Amino acid sequence: MVQARTARTRARLIASARAALVELGLSNAPTALISTRAGVSQGALFRHFPTKTDLLIAVVQAILADLVLGFGDELTAESRRRPPTADPITAACAALWRVFRRPEMRVVLEIYVAARTDDAIALRLAPVIDRHQATILARARALFPDAADANPELDDAVLAIVYAMQGAAVGLFCPDPDREVAHLAFLERLARRELARRPRRD
Repeated sequence: MVQARTARTRARLIASARAALVELGLSNAPTALISTRAGVSQGALFRHFPTKTDLLIAVVQAILADLVLGFGDELTAESRRRPPTADPITAACAALWRVFRRPEMRVVLEIYVAARTDDAIALRLAPVIDRHQATILARARALFPDAADANPELDDAVLAIVYAMQGAAVGLFCPDPDREVAHLAFLERLARRELARRPRRD
């Protein structure tokens, strides 16, 4: 009973922090506001998350987990819209682009940037990013098994593609259909070239 209540309160605090960060940004979302929106005292917030860094890391973990699930959902939807013979790279790029255009992605990026000058965030964030990268790479190998077998540099290629797309998606602050089409087309060409690369033989 107590454990269930604790889990619900933690989840409510994470959801409140996530919504506040999306709406207001990191510098405008103090713990007092987050606790009020969650319907708990600030003291209760700090019992669950001793520092704001603890709460921010929990938010990042929640967002990244949802982005991975969201990619799977988007990929399934994209595949249903296309014929069975369609190129999986096209579907994967379109799905990943939509995931990166979600508002929560800006929250993750903002916390990444904060880690540059905040040692506590950087220390806690590093293993979270490592685990997320491992999840991305495992998904890529499962999606493109032929490329995984043929290209020993696949992991580097996948991460380069993912972070290029992430930067391009986050950089479009306002919806711009023409630029989105152009960016996605370029990134798809990049993905196609890199995933098709074969090891050079000297």
